[in-house]
Amino acid sequence: MKIDLEIMDLFQELEEIIENAPLKGLTRKSISLDKEEVLNIISDIKSLMPEEVNQAIWINRERQRIITEAKTEAEKIIAQANQEAQIKAKEGEEFEENLKQQFDDIVESNEVVERAKERASQIINKAESYAVEIREGSLQYAEDVISCVEQNLIETLEIVKRNKEELREG
Repeated sequence: MKIDLEIMDLFQELEEIIENAPLKGLTRKSISLDKEEVLNIISDIKSLMPEEVNQAIWINRERQRIITEAKTEAEKIIAQANQEAQIKAKEGEEFEENLKQQFDDIVESNEVVERAKERASQIINKAESYAVEIREGSLQYAEDVISCVEQNLIETLEIVKRNKEELREG
């Protein structure tokens, strides 16, 4: 209670300084203040603030840092997943090109050609399925990481809310 009264007295002192400050300029909306005097009062107010306020400020800064790191990590994971999906797609295309070349080299008889076409089609379908699986897996992994980050942020926010409630009750 004493700290609260001291803080209120300092705010009152600031108000008096501002109200009694000489006006300057033609519009009479500007005032002239003693910068050092005002900064000293603000410093005194800060020193009287309860430790819980400083802890809440630290928690808020820490939460923001965690959010920023999580976003950066999520962006890296997504970029890596996209890069891997592109590599797998390129490998699939190269595989398909290789199969086409082999197919062209085997053209000896209709029966061989028909079997080769059927086999090539199966392999192409398998390669396309594999590429889709890789792409979907990469996206699922990125989503899982982001969900984990989201859960961490929710838990951090709950801690901040509890601290805020404790400040109000305390």
